[in-house]
This record gives sequence, C-alpha cells and structure tokens, in this order.
Amino acid sequence: MAGTRRNRIASLGLLIALLIGGLVATNSLRPTVTSESEVPGATPIRHVVVIMKENHAFDNYFGTFPGVDGIPSVMSLPDGRGGFVSLHWVNTTWTPDLPHGRAAMIEAYHNGSNDLFAMVAESQARGLGNVTVSYYDRRQLGYYWSLAENYTIGDRYFHSMLGPTVPNRLFSFAGTNDGLESNAIWLANISSPTIFGQLQSRGISWRYYYSPGVLVAPLPTYFPEVASNPDMRARVVPMDELSKDLSSGNLAQVVYVDPSEHFSISEHPPEDVAVGEAWTKTLMDAIMSGSSWSSTAIFLTWDESGGFYDHAPPPQVDHWGYGFRVPMIVVSPYARRGFVDHDTMDHTSILKFIADNWQLPYLTEREARAGNLTTAFKFMAPSGSCRESLPHQGKSPRPLPWNS
Repeated sequence: MAGTRRNRIASLGLLIALLIGGLVATNSLRPTVTSESEVPGATPIRHVVVIMKENHAFDNYFGTFPGVDGIPSVMSLPDGRGGFVSLHWVNTTWTPDLPHGRAAMIEAYHNGSNDLFAMVAESQARGLGNVTVSYYDRRQLGYYWSLAENYTIGDRYFHSMLGPTVPNRLFSFAGTNDGLESNAIWLANISSPTIFGQLQSRGISWRYYYSPGVLVAPLPTYFPEVASNPDMRARVVPMDELSKDLSSGNLAQVVYVDPSEHFSISEHPPEDVAVGEAWTKTLMDAIMSGSSWSSTAIFLTWDESGGFYDHAPPPQVDHWGYGFRVPMIVVSPYARRGFVDHDTMDHTSILKFIADNWQLPYLTEREARAGNLTTAFKFMAPSGSCRESLPHQGKSPRPLPWNS
C-alpha cells in the first residue's frame, strides 16, 4: 500500500493494539456461523484457500528460478540522474518501500517498455532506483522456492490492474475494482456483487480472514451485499479465528486470507520477508496437516508488484490493466509437481477457478476472459503432499502467532 498510509499506521502502534482487541470482541457478538455440509464441485477440489501477500514482483522473488521466464542476463535502466542501474541480488531480507500507486506504475510501464521503474523510484528518493532492480533468491526465500519446486509456479500471472493493494484485491473476489484507483475504498461507491454472494446463495461455506487495521475495514464489508447481510458479515472474521478453525477441522470450502493490514506477516516493504515467509509456512503446515488437505487447493500469490521491476510487459486487456507479474504458487495434492505454468492469468483467474469448480456464473467480462488455473492440476493422478522444512535464515523459524 502507499507509503504515506504505512507511515501513519506505523505511528499508531498502541491504537492498533486497542482496535484489534475491540474488533475481536465485536466479532464475538456477531451471529454464529452454522455448520454446513460440503457442496461437491466439478473436480476433486472441495476446499480453495487464497493466500494473498503484499507487494513483490515476480522478478523480485523468482527472477532467477530455473525454468521460468526470468530476469534478462544483461539489463540496465536509466535512473533519471544521468546514470543507469542494473539488476542485482540484495544481501538482506528487507528493502525500503517503493512508489507503487497507479500513476507511478503507469509511468514505469512506459507503454510496454517497462523501462522507467528506476526513474520513478529515484524521483521519490535518491537510491530507490537501485532498490527497484534488486531481487531475492533461494538464500532468503528457501521455503517459497521449495514450494515452487515441488508444486506449480506460474510465470505469466499478473496483478489485475496498474495500481495499489486495495483495487487489486477487489478483482480477486469481485472481478472488478468498481472504478477504484487508490486504496481509499471508503470514498468509493462500491456496488458490485462478489463471489461471496454467489457462494452464500449456493450454500457453499466461505470465510474471509483479515488482519485488523486502523484505516481500512475488512474489504468485503464495503460491498452492500455483505454489509447488509448479518450472516455474511459473520463470515468476515479476524485472523485469530483462522487457527481455531483449522485446529477444529472447520475449514470452509472457500477461504480468503488477507494479512494486508499486518505488515510483518504480509511482507510489505520495508518488512522482513523471512518473517512473512515463516508465517506463511506456519499456515501452510496447518492446512496440510488438517483433515481437508486431501481435497484442498491453495493459491499463494501477492496482491501487486510494489514498485519492483519486472521485465515482462503486462497485456493491457482494458483501461485498468493488467498490472505487472506477481508470483503464483499452486499447492495441492492434485497440483503438478515441479511444473512451470506459462499461461497468462491474473487475480480474476482465481474467481474463474472457483466458478468453474462449483458451476457458478462469471461475475464480470474480465473474469470470463481470464486464463484458467486448471492447467496447474492433474486431477486424475494426485501427487500427494511434500511438506518442506523452512531453511534457517538467521531467524528462528518458530511457530508464529497467527496475528503477530
């Protein structure tokens, strides 16, 4: 999300703690979600879990991963100060935040040249141009790389629009940004239907787990169909409830995990990516150890590229985008093992998978035209699971609190 917003939130640590307590207490007063029987789908998948982290481009995390459309061997970008910066590995597990609003991304895109990232970043602060062309690899992200090696990674998966966190997340469950260009969703006139309304009408259980924050309420609650329905609001719950539901074997059929308002676990710069990765591993291990794992598909992705360079020009399918590439890792007993999916997709591809699996109508034309994630699966021959250990990165990979 925008740096100014992050700075405001960071200065309100005590208020965050108080509000988290208040939100958890408020949630306990909501109507109880009744138990539901599972609705079978068109595939063996009966549980879809969408984990959407924050602000890293594909090249920033997987640009040197074997077999993918990775970073060019020789590449430099103008920094706007008469010099050039080149792609380089960064020997840390964090970097400063970068400009990543809609205007900054459109300028960096430069009509498909993708060559003004450094200039845009450098215009905000000296030295940021060099940050935008930095990348991590297995040495910092060993667990994520192990997931990609043992399951499926997509190297043509784009965030849905040139722009920041909130409107991109809306595409993942509504198939549209409803005209929103920035993170200021409270100023928008949100009116579109969502996948949650479709699931509700079909009796398919769902939950949206969120990290409580200060400036933005849980995103589904800005949509009238959720806000006006007490039973639907009861399914939008704080992140602390996720561990309880997993330990009790109460995994809903469609789950969205949104840690965007908790910076240390979301991986939003300048937070430590190793800490966010360790939290993700804790969550993944809990899902893989659960009774529903044999029929589960996990889609692990990032909401937008965060201002980091990616060399692949995004197709412009409409006024909004696509945005730049972000990682997509598909983890499931039915996922192809060691497979690189080269199909072009975006966040609405998640919607399309859910819709096709439970035979729901598409919400938008964007969703209808989206690439299909089914290429990542071998439904006739499940490959089982491969729970990888998190490599030691100089930080303890201890189990982390769900909302820590």
